[in-house]
Amino acid sequence: MSLKKLSQEDLDVISQYFSDKANEIILSKVPSKEVLDFDLQIDASYDDEELDVNIDVNIALDELSKIKNDDIELAIEEAYNQLDVFIDENYRE
Repeated sequence: MSLKKLSQEDLDVISQYFSDKANEIILSKVPSKEVLDFDLQIDASYDDEELDVNIDVNIALDELSKIKNDDIELAIEEAYNQLDVFIDENYRE
């Protein structure tokens, strides 16, 4: 299945979906009392029928937090997996 031609509006919807999912999944793995600062940046581009979605996660945790970088990486991977399903269901021809 190929990707249909994406508009800027499509990219905005995909970015928002991915931002919401990543936010939800990461914060479900990290106790909120351990989060000092949390920021997500999503960059979605579509060139030559190729969709590229990148995420930049900045999370500052309490020094006593037991959360490891691997835990955050796994949460991001889970969000990407859900993004793949979302794209398959909504943007494939």
